[in-house]
Amino acid sequence: MEFITLTKGDAEFDAYLRGTFSRTHRALPVETYHPETARERVTFRVVAIEKIATPPWWKIYFWSSRPELLPLTMGPSIAAWLNGRARLSEWAHLPSWFALAGIFFLHTSVFLFNDVQDHVKGLDRLNRRRGSQVIQKGWVAATAMQRWAVVNLLLAILFGLPAYLNAPLELTAVCALTTLSLVILAGNRLARWGVSDVALGLLFGPLLTVGVALASFGEFTYGDIILGIAFGGLSVWVLQMRQLENLFRSKPEGFRTALGFWDFDWTRVIGVGEGILGLVAQPAAALAIGVPLKMMMLLPLASVPTVLLMNRLWRASSPLASTLVRSDRWALGAHLSWTLWWILALGVQWL
Repeated sequence: MEFITLTKGDAEFDAYLRGTFSRTHRALPVETYHPETARERVTFRVVAIEKIATPPWWKIYFWSSRPELLPLTMGPSIAAWLNGRARLSEWAHLPSWFALAGIFFLHTSVFLFNDVQDHVKGLDRLNRRRGSQVIQKGWVAATAMQRWAVVNLLLAILFGLPAYLNAPLELTAVCALTTLSLVILAGNRLARWGVSDVALGLLFGPLLTVGVALASFGEFTYGDIILGIAFGGLSVWVLQMRQLENLFRSKPEGFRTALGFWDFDWTRVIGVGEGILGLVAQPAAALAIGVPLKMMMLLPLASVPTVLLMNRLWRASSPLASTLVRSDRWALGAHLSWTLWWILALGVQWL
């Protein structure tokens, strides 16, 4: 075991960062200074690969796919599929199932690319609670994870092809908007002005629900768009709430939502206001697409995590307040609660 400190100007800096400097050793980042600047300096701990307690590859792959974030993509997809009961005669069974598999591989590919990008930028090296941390632990090199991302992207295209042929013109537009949204997020473009929030809302909302509807039934309705808006708005709020713990120690440029550019007092007001709007929007969307009224009795139960998180945010006196600890888990719990309610509410119509 040895330590080596390299600056951005050193010839071997990128090789150590991406894990291509050796086939027998890994460089684990210990300290990072001045990331994303010409003065960036990183201290690496060089360890032999056989001395790293590396889990089996499938566990690394599963953890890298960010399973805690999987409901953000699979939730709206399953809900959109269940929302098509009235179009059952047009249901294209095989393309529909392939589309869900393709969405999983696309989800994994995006987050693998994101892990590599945030590692290279230094975001995941500075904050050990960000990302999957499999690169920082030495379980896999950044360059290998990038190859995994490409393979998963190819699998997403392969599984999505039958679905694409079900409605090629409409799905071309969906794919184009998806690509544009991913480009905006990858470059963190115009995040200060909320453009990234719109991109997130489209990715985790209407683009998913409309895409699944087209893949499954060859057409989409206004109900699919309404369902997508409900999920998209919820996902943006959840992703904003997940960054609450990092408001103090991260630069605004490291955020992919506009909330990170406001001071904390405004963050509290905006976050709680958006939460209240979400509590109104979810049942309003459900009524608009014809969810049975009896399912509304479960709304108070589904809204509990959202209300509790809003309360924790409102009681916080600063970004370092104890009430914001584990806010990322509370946020994901709120999304999961609403997702389960939507799946149940739409699923009972099939009985």
